[in-house]
Amino acid sequence: METVKSLVIGAAIAVTLAVAACNTTGPTPPPPPPPPAAPLLSCGDSISRSTVNAGGLTVSFDTPSATGGQSPVNVTCSPSSGENFPIGTTAVTCKATDGLNRTAECSFPVTVSKLATLSRTRFLAFGDSVTSGEVTFPVGSTSLHGAGAITKQVVVPSAAYPTILAKTLQGRYPSQAEQIVVANYGLGGERTVEARNRYFQALSIVRPEVVLLMEGYNDIPGGANGAASAAASEIEIMAAEARLRGMRVFIGTALPPRPGGNRAIGEIYVIDWNNRMRTVAARQGAVLVDLYTPILPEVTRYIGVDGLHPNEAGYAKIADLFFQAIQATLEVP
Repeated sequence: METVKSLVIGAAIAVTLAVAACNTTGPTPPPPPPPPAAPLLSCGDSISRSTVNAGGLTVSFDTPSATGGQSPVNVTCSPSSGENFPIGTTAVTCKATDGLNRTAECSFPVTVSKLATLSRTRFLAFGDSVTSGEVTFPVGSTSLHGAGAITKQVVVPSAAYPTILAKTLQGRYPSQAEQIVVANYGLGGERTVEARNRYFQALSIVRPEVVLLMEGYNDIPGGANGAASAAASEIEIMAAEARLRGMRVFIGTALPPRPGGNRAIGEIYVIDWNNRMRTVAARQGAVLVDLYTPILPEVTRYIGVDGLHPNEAGYAKIADLFFQAIQATLEVP
């Protein structure tokens, strides 16, 4: 009995100890830290580049940096920095992915524009005083009422159409600005029938790729057909020589006369001369630059008081008309 009793007591003690052990608890461990917030990604500003290459341009940029996210955070962009971007606008999309596979995206545009270029950059502007840049200034009159103005021609190189044309071409084609030359071989008072030797010398000195011809004012003031015919023949010889040397030729028409000028050429003779220039241009494959038609409606705005020479605004208009013809003919698409 004593033995049984001892076993019962021992078992009770063991159960009590086990229950006590089960009821004994330590300190509660802290909860695990929450994961960092999902990554954020912000792209930079748009990128604009220019190139003369029709195939596009290699563009490099900094990959944006992500904030937040579970390390490691990987950022990739498509297209990536250093790739070739075609002409036009391409959207670059960048994506950040963190260690918990959470993502964030942003994008920005890359615009590549094609710089315009010219197929030829060396120009020779050949002609008389209207090429050299003579501007007419009134210096007095022959009457008390101001009628019959006395004028004086002064060469103003900065106003000459070749000078303005060169600046316009260099501005339009900046990648070729250092190569673009417009040599001014204008000579006041020169008759076309006497200009051939000087013209050939100019071709040899300048070695142009493009010739701009505008002559005739000193040959046809009286409208004599013989003078106009001979001068037109010389223009054709000049155009043919340039063409044989592989040069492109642009022929400018005569300007409309301003009524009342003491040096104005009769309009009927100017029209006749311009028709001759159209014929020459067609026969020689030259580009005819019509200066007469656009200037005629505002002749008093563009032609000086002598009725023949342009003023500064007129020379700028001539330069613009030659520029438009050059752009339409020689600009590389």
